[in-house]
Amino acid sequence: MRELIARMAGNPSATAYLLVASLLANLLGLASSLYVILVLNRYVSYGVTATLISLTSGVVIVILAEALFRRLRLRLATEIVGSSDERLATGVYGLFLTMPMTMLEQRSPGERVALARGVERAERALGAPNLAALADLPFSLLFLVALALLSPPLAGIATGFCLASLVVAWNGQRRLVGPIRTLTGWDERIDALVSATLVAADTVRQFGGASLLLERWRVATAQARSIRGTLALSQADSAQWGQTLQALMGVTVICVGAVLVVQGQLDVGALIGANLIAARALAPLTRLIPLGEALKSAEQSLAGARRFAETGARPEGRKHVPGWSGRLVLRDLGLAFPGIQLFSRLNVALEPGGVLVITGRNGTGKSSLLRLIAGLTDPSHGQILVDGVDLRQIAPDWWRRQVAYLPQDPLFLDGSVRENLLAAQPDATEAELERCLAAAGLRSFIDRHPAGLDQHLAGGGTNLAPGLRRRLGLARAMLINGPLVLLDEPSEGLDREGVEAVYTLLMEMARQGRTLIVVSHDPVILRGARLVLRFDGGEPEVIRAGPAQAVVAPSGETP
Repeated sequence: MRELIARMAGNPSATAYLLVASLLANLLGLASSLYVILVLNRYVSYGVTATLISLTSGVVIVILAEALFRRLRLRLATEIVGSSDERLATGVYGLFLTMPMTMLEQRSPGERVALARGVERAERALGAPNLAALADLPFSLLFLVALALLSPPLAGIATGFCLASLVVAWNGQRRLVGPIRTLTGWDERIDALVSATLVAADTVRQFGGASLLLERWRVATAQARSIRGTLALSQADSAQWGQTLQALMGVTVICVGAVLVVQGQLDVGALIGANLIAARALAPLTRLIPLGEALKSAEQSLAGARRFAETGARPEGRKHVPGWSGRLVLRDLGLAFPGIQLFSRLNVALEPGGVLVITGRNGTGKSSLLRLIAGLTDPSHGQILVDGVDLRQIAPDWWRRQVAYLPQDPLFLDGSVRENLLAAQPDATEAELERCLAAAGLRSFIDRHPAGLDQHLAGGGTNLAPGLRRRLGLARAMLINGPLVLLDEPSEGLDREGVEAVYTLLMEMARQGRTLIVVSHDPVILRGARLVLRFDGGEPEVIRAGPAQAVVAPSGETP
């Protein structure tokens, strides 16, 4: 309810028109009740056919006019709710695409899906029909005033039932807060289980994951089903209360009205009209009672989406570093995850054209260091300095145009090879695409495929063999002709042709004077390195330092 009111307050001009349209529609809605009174009191009493025709023609015109205003009101309500939902939905999805991975990874996959779709679900509950129903609420008072003009005692009865209906609606929403919050948590787990079947399909089938996931699915769906059943019963109970109140009010109005008719204070036509007017006064309130679950769920979804937006919307760096040629300094750099410290005081200075090879055991932070330098995540402490400017102050879009990055397991967007390459470098020409593909050893593969560059990549590119996917990731990285190159195990999993292509590229980039940071266990790459940094747990250790292009300071000292 609060969310609907807030949306109306956020668009005052459209809301004013909406309320005017509602006022006119409700005023015209009185016509059918007055028609009944006049027909019973005039036509039935005197039997003049012309009177009946005039009354009937007039009420038909009024009913059509009421329908017109209600249609206009629905269009105004659509205008009010549409823009706010679109902005929030786009903003939440945009944050998923751009916010630091450190913040994004704090949320489970199921929670991310629930957030992304929460606004969509809320749109159905907070849509134009329900907003139009809310706009009818103030005009219950209009019908009560009209009823009071006919019979103050009957107006008092109708007012009492309207208040009782409000109490039922409020109590119903209050009782839904806890169950809906719990249901949201179980829905997140269900979304995570669905995601697991897609992301780890081979693991599920080959390594016995099916039984484990199936048992978790049974528990999660059983809990969610139980809570949904409770909510459905609560909603049905609230709806039943609405129907019961309406029926009781009708009985009470007729009973008291009959006494008033007998006492001569009311005629039969006025009694029947009063019963119709009382029903119109109560109708907007009883319509809101069964909406309690949907409204409360929508409010919680939107509240979660807004908290996420406020958390993730940190100011982005906006600086560029004109003329940057590849000098990079890691100063007291540290990275930790809950329960594990990968490194704490890493100090490295790389001059333009420097070559750093990182080797060591798995899980010691090698790939994480590349992600830090690529700007995909933030360090726990310390700085990455680009010509003396902290990387967090630099505009992400500018920085990504300076960095050629090959992750350890390159993934792609669902789309064609061409679309993926142009997404990385929109200004690339056809000749540049061809050059990078040839440099990565993919020319013959592209030529043999019937669709060429337009062949489709699906599932992150997993429809390609791992070696081809790595080569395509290398070609994508090469399109970014920036001063800094980050390669994570570039020769791993490649055949001889692919490995030779990697060696050739590394030598060519070194000759171009580009700064290279390579994670590798390849003996050939290690032998050609000017600086080798070994990660074996704890602080990284220099095992070979070359000439002045690369300098590593002892732990704790600033280069």
